[in-house]
Amino acid sequence: MLIAVFVLSVGIMSVLLFFSQAILSAEFASDMTTATLHAEQILEEMQSRATLTNILATNWFEWAQRQGLDTLPDETHDVRFTNSESNPLDIQTTVRWKKNSRINSVMLTTSITK
Repeated sequence: MLIAVFVLSVGIMSVLLFFSQAILSAEFASDMTTATLHAEQILEEMQSRATLTNILATNWFEWAQRQGLDTLPDETHDVRFTNSESNPLDIQTTVRWKKNSRINSVMLTTSITK
Protein backbone atom coordinates (compact mmCIF):
# COMPACT_ATOMS: atom_id res chain seq x y z
CA MET A 1 0.00 0.00 0.00
CA LEU A 2 2.87 2.36 0.85
CA ILE A 3 4.53 1.74 -2.55
CA ALA A 4 1.26 2.42 -4.37
CA VAL A 5 0.84 5.74 -2.52
CA PHE A 6 4.45 6.68 -3.36
CA VAL A 7 3.99 5.89 -7.08
CA LEU A 8 0.70 7.79 -7.16
CA SER A 9 2.32 10.77 -5.42
CA VAL A 10 5.20 10.85 -7.92
CA GLY A 11 2.72 10.67 -10.79
CA ILE A 12 0.58 13.51 -9.43
CA MET A 13 3.65 15.69 -8.74
CA SER A 14 4.87 15.12 -12.30
CA VAL A 15 1.53 16.23 -13.73
CA LEU A 16 1.46 19.33 -11.49
CA LEU A 17 5.01 20.22 -12.53
CA PHE A 18 4.03 19.83 -16.18
CA PHE A 19 1.04 22.16 -15.75
CA SER A 20 3.03 24.80 -13.88
CA GLN A 21 5.64 24.80 -16.67
CA ALA A 22 2.87 25.05 -19.26
CA ILE A 23 1.43 28.10 -17.49
CA LEU A 24 4.86 29.80 -17.40
CA SER A 25 5.40 29.05 -21.08
CA ALA A 26 1.98 30.46 -21.97
CA GLU A 27 2.73 33.67 -20.04
CA PHE A 28 6.07 34.06 -21.82
CA ALA A 29 4.43 33.48 -25.21
CA SER A 30 1.82 36.12 -24.38
CA ASP A 31 4.55 38.61 -23.42
CA MET A 32 6.44 37.86 -26.65
CA THR A 33 3.29 38.45 -28.68
CA THR A 34 2.61 41.75 -26.90
CA ALA A 35 6.20 42.93 -27.41
CA THR A 36 6.10 41.98 -31.09
CA LEU A 37 2.84 43.90 -31.55
CA HIS A 38 4.36 46.97 -29.88
CA ALA A 39 7.42 46.84 -32.16
CA GLU A 40 5.14 46.39 -35.20
CA GLN A 41 3.04 49.40 -34.18
CA ILE A 42 6.16 51.56 -34.06
CA LEU A 43 7.22 50.36 -37.52
CA GLU A 44 3.70 50.88 -38.90
CA GLU A 45 3.71 54.45 -37.61
CA MET A 46 7.06 55.01 -39.31
CA GLN A 47 5.64 53.66 -42.56
CA SER A 48 2.75 56.14 -42.35
CA ARG A 49 5.08 59.15 -42.01
CA ALA A 50 5.54 61.28 -45.11
CA THR A 51 9.33 61.64 -45.07
CA LEU A 52 12.41 59.92 -43.73
CA THR A 53 13.33 63.18 -41.97
CA ASN A 54 10.08 62.98 -40.03
CA ILE A 55 10.91 59.41 -38.99
CA LEU A 56 14.40 60.42 -37.85
CA ALA A 57 13.16 63.49 -35.93
CA THR A 58 10.66 61.55 -33.78
CA ASN A 59 11.52 60.36 -30.28
CA TRP A 60 10.10 56.87 -30.62
CA PHE A 61 10.41 56.00 -26.92
CA GLU A 62 8.20 58.96 -26.00
CA TRP A 63 5.81 58.21 -28.88
CA ALA A 64 5.38 54.63 -27.66
CA GLN A 65 4.64 55.80 -24.13
CA ARG A 66 2.03 58.30 -25.37
CA GLN A 67 0.37 55.48 -27.33
CA GLY A 68 0.24 53.24 -24.25
CA LEU A 69 2.79 50.76 -25.57
CA ASP A 70 4.30 50.13 -22.16
CA THR A 71 2.06 47.41 -20.77
CA LEU A 72 4.80 44.87 -20.03
CA PRO A 73 6.80 45.13 -16.77
CA ASP A 74 9.64 47.70 -17.11
CA GLU A 75 9.05 47.86 -20.88
CA THR A 76 11.43 50.01 -22.93
CA HIS A 77 11.64 50.74 -26.66
CA ASP A 78 14.84 51.33 -28.58
CA VAL A 79 14.91 52.42 -32.23
CA ARG A 80 18.20 52.52 -34.12
CA PHE A 81 19.00 53.64 -37.63
CA THR A 82 21.99 51.98 -39.30
CA ASN A 83 22.76 55.01 -41.47
CA SER A 84 20.48 58.01 -41.06
CA GLU A 85 21.60 59.38 -44.43
CA SER A 86 20.69 56.34 -46.52
CA ASN A 87 17.57 55.72 -48.58
CA PRO A 88 16.18 53.14 -47.92
CA LEU A 89 16.52 53.76 -44.20
CA ASP A 90 17.54 50.62 -42.28
CA ILE A 91 15.66 50.46 -38.98
CA GLN A 92 16.02 48.20 -35.96
CA THR A 93 13.44 48.42 -33.18
CA THR A 94 13.88 46.54 -29.92
CA VAL A 95 11.33 46.06 -27.15
CA ARG A 96 12.72 44.97 -23.78
CA TRP A 97 10.91 44.02 -20.61
CA LYS A 98 11.80 42.47 -17.28
CA LYS A 99 9.88 39.61 -15.74
CA ASN A 100 10.94 37.34 -12.87
CA SER A 101 14.36 39.06 -12.68
CA ARG A 102 15.00 38.18 -16.32
CA ILE A 103 15.37 40.67 -19.17
CA ASN A 104 13.58 39.60 -22.35
CA SER A 105 13.59 41.31 -25.73
CA VAL A 106 12.12 41.25 -29.22
CA MET A 107 13.96 42.86 -32.11
CA LEU A 108 12.49 43.65 -35.54
CA THR A 109 14.50 44.99 -38.48
CA THR A 110 13.22 46.56 -41.68
CA SER A 111 14.00 49.12 -44.38
CA ILE A 112 11.78 52.04 -45.33
CA THR A 113 12.11 54.24 -48.37
CA LYS A 114 10.26 57.46 -49.21
